Parts: sequence; C-alpha cells; structure tokens
Amino acid sequence: MPQPGSPTPDIQDAFAAHPELRTICGAVLGAVSQAGLSNRVYRLDAERGVFFLRLPRAETAGMVNRDDEAENIRCAADLGVALGPLFCNPASGILLTRAIENVGAPPEVLCGHLGDALGQLHASGKVFRGRLDPGQVIAAQKTALGSGGQTEADVALLERALRELQPHERSGPARLAVPSHGDPSPGNCLMAPGRLWLIDWEYSAMAEPAWDLAYASLEHGFSPAQEARFLEAYRHRAGDRLCPSERDLEIMKAKCDVVSALWGLEQRLKGSDKTDFLAFANARRDRALAAVRKVTG
Repeated sequence: MPQPGSPTPDIQDAFAAHPELRTICGAVLGAVSQAGLSNRVYRLDAERGVFFLRLPRAETAGMVNRDDEAENIRCAADLGVALGPLFCNPASGILLTRAIENVGAPPEVLCGHLGDALGQLHASGKVFRGRLDPGQVIAAQKTALGSGGQTEADVALLERALRELQPHERSGPARLAVPSHGDPSPGNCLMAPGRLWLIDWEYSAMAEPAWDLAYASLEHGFSPAQEARFLEAYRHRAGDRLCPSERDLEIMKAKCDVVSALWGLEQRLKGSDKTDFLAFANARRDRALAAVRKVTG
C-alpha cells in the first residue's frame, strides 16, 4: 500500500467549497492518487475513516449528465452492486464513498464475479435515467471531433466499417434495454473478499445487455475460456433471454471499440495528458476493424 501523501490543492479546494466533506470525513490526514482516465480519484485517510474522493477533470466537463449519474448510482447501491454515495454533488461532479480494499483477482476468477454482478444489475427490473445507444454516442463523438487531418481519416475508416456491419445486424422490434453500468473496465471493478463492486457510474444508462458484456470482455482481455465462464455466470443470474448471441456480441464489440477509439481521439483533442490517448485510440480502432472482419467474413 503506498504511503499517503499530503492533501493536494484540488482536494483542499473541494473541501473548502463543500464543508459537508469535512463533516463526513473529518480532517484529511493523507491522500493517495488512484488510477483513472477521466477523473482524479483519491483514497483519503481521514479522521473518520478511509474514503474514495472523485474529482472530475476539466476536459470531461459537459460529457456526463451528473444528475442522471447520481440517481443511477443510488439505484445500483440499493441493489448492492455499487458503493453508496456519502456525498454526491451533481453540479461539481464530486463524489465521496467509503473506501474498500481491492484484493484483486486473476481474470479467470474475476470473470465469474463480473458476470454475476452484471446479470444481477441487468435482470433487476430497475429503470436507470438516460439511454445509451452506440449509434447516438458515435454521432455525438463525430460532431465533437469536427474535421481535419488524420482524425478525419480515422473517423471515415471507422464509419465504413460500421456500414459493413449493418447487413449482419438483427432487424425487427426495438431491442431490449436494461439498467447498465456503461464502462465495466478493470479500473471500475473492485474485488473485495468474496464479492465484486462496480464503481464509476458516469456512463450508466438504459442500454442493450450486449453493451456491458462486450465492453467487459474487451477491456478485461478475457480469453475464449474466460469469456465463456463470464457469460455462463451472467446467464445463471440473468437467464438466457438477456444474453446476446455470439454474432450480436461480436457486433457490439466492434461498436464499443469504435466508441472507445473516438473517445481517445476526443481526449487527445482536448489536450489531456493523463495517458497516451493516441495509442489508446489506435489500438481500439485496429481491434474494431478486426471484429468487423470477423463478423463479415
């Protein structure tokens, strides 16, 4: 465990702007920065316990409906799949929860816990605020990116790939939407003894079940055997009705990677230096194109 350092200026500013934080935590004795691409997250050692404090980054301003997120995380906490908020301020995006120790788990163990947690969420019958539709997300991302240079060429390439998928997609009635986490990537999965918690519900909304399942499998890098175990745990909790076919899951994987690639390009355009977002975007672009080739033959 890293030794906690002194509270950073952004933590001090948050506590000054929101006295409720000090009421809940007491004085902050130390802080350790946690991994996170779109937010600043700290583990706080304070007089009244240990907490997670999320402070949004400036470049994510306007990208998340914080009112919807606040309602959805409370709903997920009632189900026991999210840490309940101790302080949640949609206007600022600041979120405080109790901290838990992440004991970690190898993918072959985590896949079963994650499948169970997503199955519980999807089959709960809860109604989240917001709607997460890949087509709408991608259209908004294209508008945000604008035109010009290599970015425009990458967007055009991904658009052509998505058009190739269209003849292979299901037609008919509108697809079922379920309460979804939206980004069940490794950094948002905390493995406590005997159970898994999902954190960071910024992109939570009603979505097709395939969205969470595809994103989880992709970002955790599940092997075929691990993905099979993941889906088996999901079916055990949610039933066969919600589980997509192999083809539909592969199509959603392509769409998820397109969204991730465009998100990476957006972050780079906004000047975020949190990570190498160009390499991130290129890796997701290449994986999306490979998935399209797999579906279309």
